[in-house]
Amino acid sequence: MKKLTYILLTFVFLSCKTEKKEIFQEYNGEMIKVEFDDSKTDSTLTGYGGEYYPNGNLKSLSYIKNGEPTDSLFYYYENGKVKEKGLVENGFQTGWWIYYRKDGSIKEKFEWLTLRDSLYKNQSIYFDENGEIEYKNSSYFNLKIPDTIQIGKNIASFNYNSNIEVYKKLMYVVIENKYSENEIKLDTFGIKDNDLRFGVFGHKKGKQNIKGQIVEELYEIQKIGNDSASGTIRNHIKYFEKVVYVSDKNN
Repeated sequence: MKKLTYILLTFVFLSCKTEKKEIFQEYNGEMIKVEFDDSKTDSTLTGYGGEYYPNGNLKSLSYIKNGEPTDSLFYYYENGKVKEKGLVENGFQTGWWIYYRKDGSIKEKFEWLTLRDSLYKNQSIYFDENGEIEYKNSSYFNLKIPDTIQIGKNIASFNYNSNIEVYKKLMYVVIENKYSENEIKLDTFGIKDNDLRFGVFGHKKGKQNIKGQIVEELYEIQKIGNDSASGTIRNHIKYFEKVVYVSDKNN
């Protein structure tokens, strides 16, 4: 998926309008004033800006710093209700974005990551019109890593909802464990019979960033004629990261 460069073009166009326009709008729980300064160029524009519908309602809104969208970005329906919202960082969507229907109900939630300078959809949760999760369409996980772990070996776990149906699949967790200042290992933990546990090593007292991957190894079979078939193997990966505190005292 592409970087959100088109957003900047929107703000440049509005900053060149001959008529100065301002509007008051709620932004992250506060009322702010959206104002355009014709004397500013795209590289120096700083403040709240966005695009408007012909009826005067906002179509998009973000905080612009030196011409770049930062912080939260909102898109709106023409009726004024939020269409989608989330954070932007270095021109990319990042973290959880929420998408709404025209009546204001939540339609879906996606978690976006930036991998190798491209957007990656890490998790997706879909909702029906009653606000219930559509599990067969959703792909997400819930980490169960304590905020405080002990020095040495620790047990963590997770819940997982998959929307992938294939001939056969295996699941495992890969953790980047640091055992000393000079020793970092990628430990792999196989998942069997819904025992969704893996090991985390506490290196030393203080804050520690835990990074890992949940991998579904997918085996797919495609029939060719009546008596033959071909198979493919691919990996579906979800990334996770959490900062914890490592204690040298037992609970």
